[in-house]
Amino acid sequence: MITTINYNHLYYFWQVSRCGSISAASKILHLTPQTISSQISDLEHRLGKALFIRKGRGLSLTEFGQITQQYANDMFAIAQEWLETTQGELTHLSKTLKVGISDVLPKSLVSKWLAPLIDNERITNLQCIDGQQNDLLAQMATHKLDLVLADQPLDNALPLKAFCHEIGKSQLAFFGNTHWHKKLSAGFPQSLHNQPVVLPAKGSPVSRAIYFWLQELGLETTVVGHVDDSALMKALGEQGFGIFPAPILVKDEIERHFDVHYIGAIENAFQHYYAFSPDRLIKDTIYSEFIKHAQLSAF
Repeated sequence: MITTINYNHLYYFWQVSRCGSISAASKILHLTPQTISSQISDLEHRLGKALFIRKGRGLSLTEFGQITQQYANDMFAIAQEWLETTQGELTHLSKTLKVGISDVLPKSLVSKWLAPLIDNERITNLQCIDGQQNDLLAQMATHKLDLVLADQPLDNALPLKAFCHEIGKSQLAFFGNTHWHKKLSAGFPQSLHNQPVVLPAKGSPVSRAIYFWLQELGLETTVVGHVDDSALMKALGEQGFGIFPAPILVKDEIERHFDVHYIGAIENAFQHYYAFSPDRLIKDTIYSEFIKHAQLSAF
């Protein structure tokens, strides 16, 4: 059984795994390549397994090396968080906060959630990154993001350590430009039969709920496009390509910003909102404060 590990050796391995070669890591570590190579060999001997295999002029991680790198990523990220707390009182720490935002979320609602983070004196730089939920969660797993906002709960099949907080939900409704509003609002929902709609991605919770609702009513529609980006979907609706679903919670903002009108509510169809924060040994009050504010804003 392994009872002791030289963490300097583990740190050298971690840097080499990130740089791809010993020579590149030696410039960061200010050590000779021979020293690094020797100490990684000592670590491999201690572990009883190879961490690298040579690939051309560089190094490639073995399967065990990949597993070790994942643990090292977590260990040194947590160590960095701890070191940040030594710079002053915990309540006075300033930091960069990187937030991943799913493309499907209404940006007007997200801006309400983020407002306290912008005004928070402890945050010196707020960075927002748009993307698809799984990609954003993968970035959070590798410590490139501190928080992820999305519309689906955590998939238990993903090998990800994270806290999933449900912020709230909003019933969905169809919106359209003046032409579609005049044509469809009076006889809604039967008026939707054989009419063009723009929907989120196939298989998304919103699309599935709408398909089920239409099927229950015996209505057929023409899907002119599946669009991941909520802003693009609204822009297409504004241009008259078809009607589109959006949360009633942000009805006023949608009508004002995109020159469209509310047509009718979609029964039993909701968009849910979730925030994901990393599972860390050091819990930050910024996250808990954000979650409380977002939950109040999402209803």
